[in-house]
Amino acid sequence: MPKRKKKEAEDIGFITTLSVPAVGSVGMTGSWRIFLPVIDGERCNKCLLCWIYCPEACISKDIRIDYDYCKGCGICAEECPRGAIAMVKEEKRS
Repeated sequence: MPKRKKKEAEDIGFITTLSVPAVGSVGMTGSWRIFLPVIDGERCNKCLLCWIYCPEACISKDIRIDYDYCKGCGICAEECPRGAIAMVKEEKRS
């Protein structure tokens, strides 16, 4: 059985993440991702909408993506008002 990665929920004022990334029964959930989000730091204004909308809580308040758990759903890219997040085809690691 894989070890669980413990991560605290983040909050900002009265808003907090609804979930906390955790290891699933078959391991880290980001391993089967097809597309991954890539943040353009020049365009990002740190509005935190990606952090709020990420269903897996894989984006931290300092706008870093935890790729071990990101499933590449693209919601962060859809919600970004400045188009600062692009979904890029994942190149499989060997």
